[in-house]
Amino acid sequence: MLRDTSGQDTVLETSVSPKRKYAIIALLMLAVLVALTASMLKFNRLFASDMSIDTERLRFAQVTRGDLLRDIAVQGRVVAANSPTLYANSGGIVSLHVKAGDTVDAEQVLAVVESPELKNQLAQELATLEQLKLQVGRQDIQIKSARLNNRQAIEVAEVELESAQVEKQRAEISVADSLISQREFEQKTAEFKRASLVHKHATENYAIQEENMALELRGMQSQLARQQHVVHELHRQIAQLTLKAPTGGVIGSVYVREKDNVSANSALITVVDLSVLEIEAAIPENFADDMGVGLAAMINVNGVELAGQLVAISPEVSNGQVEGRIRFNEQAAQQLRQNQRVNARILIESKHNVLKIQRGEFLESGGSRIAYRVEQDNAHRQSVQFGARSITEVEVLSGLQEGDTIIISNISQFREQSQLYLIN
Repeated sequence: MLRDTSGQDTVLETSVSPKRKYAIIALLMLAVLVALTASMLKFNRLFASDMSIDTERLRFAQVTRGDLLRDIAVQGRVVAANSPTLYANSGGIVSLHVKAGDTVDAEQVLAVVESPELKNQLAQELATLEQLKLQVGRQDIQIKSARLNNRQAIEVAEVELESAQVEKQRAEISVADSLISQREFEQKTAEFKRASLVHKHATENYAIQEENMALELRGMQSQLARQQHVVHELHRQIAQLTLKAPTGGVIGSVYVREKDNVSANSALITVVDLSVLEIEAAIPENFADDMGVGLAAMINVNGVELAGQLVAISPEVSNGQVEGRIRFNEQAAQQLRQNQRVNARILIESKHNVLKIQRGEFLESGGSRIAYRVEQDNAHRQSVQFGARSITEVEVLSGLQEGDTIIISNISQFREQSQLYLIN
């Protein structure tokens, strides 16, 4: 059996120089001192703080400088810019030619209202119209007859005047030759004057009769024209009983059933023009003063943002909101439905090169006047002033500088504390 060499091994002692040993000890003591100092500083910050909180429960953001787009988020629904409702202009029995959801073309017949009352009234007015036409014709014949009689009277008076004038001239010659007496001469002169007056009165009477007959004829013609307007209006009303689509689109609502007896001015059918759509948006009342027709808007439709424009603002406030209308700049390619819910942003103004910070719950919970600025493991309560706000950012007017980090989560639980210790 072979023996091993363990008996031949010799253990050597390692010799360390005193200087190296002291250096190692000094380094260890320095490390311990640094650790103790850091711990003391940490404990000092901890004890100097009013409250400690875990950073995992908080959200932070850094103050930056850049452009701020001031906007507000609103909710709305898709509505047709043009959705006329057709009404019955007279009572009657309605016959429907379409139903809700049908696609229709412009001028397509949608419904017909049968109104016996209007038809009966039209028949009566037509009879009155014919009667007035007969009266005007009769008056025209009477005028012609009266004009003939008046002309005849003038012509007879002219003949008698000429005869009296001839007799008067003969009498003048005869009385000069003493062939007739003075009495006979005076008689012939009187007859001439009488014939002159008759002719004059016949002429004047003709002129007066002409004016009177013309006035009577105009009166009857005016009655005839009025009656023609009445008949024309009834024809128009009866034609309107046939309801036609004012525009192409889709039947939105049908308010009556087949063969219903409807009253005058009853709503019958709504036609929705889907070629031009708008967004009916509810704008918070506190932003109403910032709104103006023409403001740009971005509409989120199925995850795609489309450009639009604010085209109308209601002058009334209802339930803390103001109604606005947003119109697409270009018609949406997606298939939209009436009353479909969408989200939109109305762009109020754009500010350039401003201090800004990400929006968070700290604004509301801090009353928009308090922020906690982070310095190492501490957060200090800071009075701040904020300006314009957008959906995602808010302008910083004072109290913070570019590069500062603040807590943007809810600060209501420690808003009264002046200093916080942040536990990593």
